[in-house]
Amino acid sequence: MPKLREIIDILKDAKHSTPKPVFCPNCKSPKMKLSESYGILPQKYICGDCGYEGNIVLELEENDPEP
Repeated sequence: MPKLREIIDILKDAKHSTPKPVFCPNCKSPKMKLSESYGILPQKYICGDCGYEGNIVLELEENDPEP
């Protein structure tokens, strides 16, 4: 059962994590706005600087340098 305990710990951490800032994959701008969100479907974002529209965004982990 150690693997089950590891999975439970991972899910607890994921549930209580704060949202990470997202950046445009095209121009690296932090001005990303959530355009659409329909439950289990991927979220769609729009960049306020270059106009990129899509589901793919960049997220920074705590130890990552700036984009």
